[in-house]
Amino acid sequence: MPARIRHLRAILASINEQLQQNDLRPEARDYLQRTADACRAAIRDLAVRL
Repeated sequence: MPARIRHLRAILASINEQLQQNDLRPEARDYLQRTADACRAAIRDLAVRL
């Protein structure tokens, strides 16, 4: 697995852990969700190119 995909997956795992917190402000939760969606899209794009 290329290093870039591994790095994005690590970021995504960290974001998912943060999203499990109950004390997040709604705008923080929205930002994390958008960032997670962008990470998933980037991983898919990179995987297609392999």
